[in-house]
Amino acid sequence: MNKLMLVITLTVVACGGSDNNNTPVDAPPQQPDAAAGLQCFSGTPTNNDQLMNACVDQTVTVIHKAPVLPLLNSDGTLPPLP
Repeated sequence: MNKLMLVITLTVVACGGSDNNNTPVDAPPQQPDAAAGLQCFSGTPTNNDQLMNACVDQTVTVIHKAPVLPLLNSDGTLPPLP
């Protein structure tokens, strides 16, 4: 039991966090690039990044997705485990 407590204590000490923030005190806060954040992709997306950043109409407030879950039974339950 003593060995277990020693191992737990050493693990906690070794994995413990540090409150040392490596950012210098005099460094200005980092601001996101405003021009890059407001850009959207207009056109037909051909990859995932373009799709995720596609421009949408200003009237769109919610995008509903209907995922395809082929393993679900017709009543919404999961099949039994093999």
